[in-house]
Amino acid sequence: MTAELDPGTKTVCICGSFRHFDEMVTFRDALLASGVSCEWPTSELRRDPKTMTDAEGKAAIVAHLERMDRADVILVFNQDGWVGNSVAMEIGYAYARRKPLYALQPIPDQFLMGLLSGVVSSKKFIEITCSASPGPVDPRRPKAK
Repeated sequence: MTAELDPGTKTVCICGSFRHFDEMVTFRDALLASGVSCEWPTSELRRDPKTMTDAEGKAAIVAHLERMDRADVILVFNQDGWVGNSVAMEIGYAYARRKPLYALQPIPDQFLMGLLSGVVSSKKFIEITCSASPGPVDPRRPKAK
C-alpha cells in the first residue's frame, strides 16, 4: 500500500504522541533541511496538555487541525507503532479531508491502518516529499482541474 504525492507537494504536518516530541522536532529539522515546509511541530514552546484548561485544550486541537488543513501531506510519527486517542482522531480527520497520510510503522488497529496511504521509513518520506516527479496518486484525492 503506497500512494505517492502529487508533484510539487512540499508542506507536511506531523502527528504523533508528545512522548516522541523531541524526535518529531529532529525529524522536522531534517524535512526543513531538505526544503520541505512543515506545519507542525513548530518552534514555539510546547505546553504540557495536562496544564491546559478545557478551553485551551480545545483551542490547541483546533489550531492543530487548521495546520493539518494547510498541509499537503500528513505523517503519523509512530516510531513504536502505537497511536493514542488524539493521533487516531487526527488520522480520521486527515482521511476525511482527503490528505495523503503516511506512517513510519504499521498501526496495530486494522481499521486505522486501512486509512493510510502508505507506511514508509523516515528517509523514504523525505524522498517522496522532495520529489517533483509524479507517481501514483492517492485515489481518495480528487484530481486537480
